[in-house]
Amino acid sequence: MDSLERYLGDTYELVDTLKSSEQGFVAVVYDKRAKRLCTMKQRAWNSLPIYKTLKELNNPHVPQIYRLIERDGKLIVVEEHIDGQTLEEFLIYRQLDETLAEKILLQLCDSLSILHERNIIHRDLKPSNIMLTEEIVVKLIDFGIARFFKPESTADTELMGTRGYAPPEQFGLFDFGQTDRRSDIYALGMTIKTLLGEDYDGRFKKVLDKCIALEPAQRFQSVEELRRAVLSSKRPFKPWKVIAAAIVGAAIFFLPRTLEHHQPPKPEENISAFVEVTKPEEKSSAPVEVSKPEEKTFELPTLPQTSLPDINLPTLTPLPESTPPPVQQEEKSSGEVELKLFMNGELTGKEHTFYLYGWQSWSRDKFGQFLFPSDWQARLRIENHSGKDLINPSVAVNIGKDKKKFDVPALANGQSFDLEIPLGNQLASPAKGSGHLQIILKAQGVPDIFLNKTFRLVQ
Repeated sequence: MDSLERYLGDTYELVDTLKSSEQGFVAVVYDKRAKRLCTMKQRAWNSLPIYKTLKELNNPHVPQIYRLIERDGKLIVVEEHIDGQTLEEFLIYRQLDETLAEKILLQLCDSLSILHERNIIHRDLKPSNIMLTEEIVVKLIDFGIARFFKPESTADTELMGTRGYAPPEQFGLFDFGQTDRRSDIYALGMTIKTLLGEDYDGRFKKVLDKCIALEPAQRFQSVEELRRAVLSSKRPFKPWKVIAAAIVGAAIFFLPRTLEHHQPPKPEENISAFVEVTKPEEKSSAPVEVSKPEEKTFELPTLPQTSLPDINLPTLTPLPESTPPPVQQEEKSSGEVELKLFMNGELTGKEHTFYLYGWQSWSRDKFGQFLFPSDWQARLRIENHSGKDLINPSVAVNIGKDKKKFDVPALANGQSFDLEIPLGNQLASPAKGSGHLQIILKAQGVPDIFLNKTFRLVQ
């Protein structure tokens, strides 16, 4: 902590210490001049060229570097504070589906593309180094062991990485040479495969298998090639869909013809006069004098007259004039179901992280973990603007390892409902640190809706 306090000075105010050891620290600080939260971390001195290059970048998927402080033979990095959670934390309560996996894949391709253009190899891509915001924006973090690709090198100087995600060449195996952009592609493939589950066999399986090929030459050679493969990947073949489509197509094709053959026959026309038709004379080469044809008059036979029986037809009376019913305006909807969390009556806002003060007076359990005060309560407001009714809704609340389930009444479109969630004596944080709260709304015929919050205990 002494080394951290030396670097705070008059510009920064400590908000929370995320990690502290003899090797370095990671902390959330408040920049008094810029009036914003930042992340301050200590890095090895030899990583200065990497961070100087990162400072020049302007990419939404790489944290912005605000300031580099060189002091006492150490490098202090002040960078953008990301309000979100890592994919490792995300997976505690939720399984990754293909739709979200595709978004994460494409955004990571964006971040790696700009890094590889500048010959930066991340070398530590894994779920804990990928942040996900509430707006589903991916941020690639932790460039602690990143390096520049050097064409003249045959191997990495330092063999570092996370086993299970780093490729074999990163550990000097099989004499594959130094790490390059294909090494990051391998780690990206292992990350997404881990998130989708060991038994995953969906549309991205072939793409991921190529990413994690043992030999670099068998992988995608660039993230641009990987991106094209992701966008062109096909869903698994389902024969029953093809058969159903063929049946519908055949029905549409034959229906008009079937109707055509079943048209009622037309009544025969009464022929009242016959016109004599003569066969035209054969043509000759001699000139022929053309004369005007003689006009003939034909008399039509007189048809016997028949009388129709008298029929009393009903008298039609006009309908009274009436004004058309007013057109009912459809209720405008945002197409969403919104979840808003109130802590002791105060809205926590759209940010993923919120801070709790005064925790020093909170009680602890036998393990020394902080507990919420007995009178604390959270209130969840469910606002239905989806354009459809919520049938049989329920709410699951996960606080740390504690899980609760609440039944909610059906909500028509445009309605809202407030659910009280008791927090008293629930685990808030293992120590001076952070805790997690996740809320899942389930309803019939509607995809699950998630609200993830991280609360930090600060001085």
